[in-house]
Amino acid sequence: MTKVFMLGSFHFLESNIDFYSKETQQELQSIVEKIALFNPDKIAVEAVTREQKAVDDSYSKFNLADLNDSTKMQTDNLGTIEMYGNTYPITYNNESIQIGYRLGKLLNNDKIYAIDDDTMMDMSSLGNNKDDVDKKVKDLMDDMAKHENDSILDLYKYYNSKEWSYKNHQIYIETNRINLDNNYAGAVCVSKWYERNLKIFSNIQNMSKDCDRLFVIYGAGHLQILRDLINSSDNLELVDVYSYL
Repeated sequence: MTKVFMLGSFHFLESNIDFYSKETQQELQSIVEKIALFNPDKIAVEAVTREQKAVDDSYSKFNLADLNDSTKMQTDNLGTIEMYGNTYPITYNNESIQIGYRLGKLLNNDKIYAIDDDTMMDMSSLGNNKDDVDKKVKDLMDDMAKHENDSILDLYKYYNSKEWSYKNHQIYIETNRINLDNNYAGAVCVSKWYERNLKIFSNIQNMSKDCDRLFVIYGAGHLQILRDLINSSDNLELVDVYSYL
């Protein structure tokens, strides 16, 4: 039975938090030290599996000392990675780096694992029938705005709550209802989201074969499906995130 620590995250690149400041780095270090008590055998991040070499190269280049160098973090990067057909720099204002890589180096893990798939949802197929979906999105965004000044620790507690996952998942449930002239446009669209998460879960299943404790950091929007899948597996045990945060 493999224990899985599934940490849902907000995306640092989309945040207004100054991840280069000494205060933020101290807070992130404190969070990672708490997670380190789980002592994972493997650490997985939200990067496409075919880009494992880019993850290997960037992890090899990364040093904990980098996190004390504000200038380096703002002006340097750890290489490049491809996703959705585009090439992006691997920057330091990224949860995979600040938490996943930091945790790996702290525990002397020799590898970080990419487990993502970049299956895309085609929202254009929904036409102009998204009013109810847009309302769900607005409700969630309004709720998130109430927490924009929270500490990073409190943000993680918020995004890992069952309440947030439920509200976020309702967007996909509402999208699924859209049916234009019996073409099931909503269901076809949402099926791509499920397909991506099923592929992520397949990677988690295969990683767990020779692993007692697995730590996964992922966009919190994936939590509802991935938690359900992990809880449905006889070989996996979902860890209570709040016992470590």
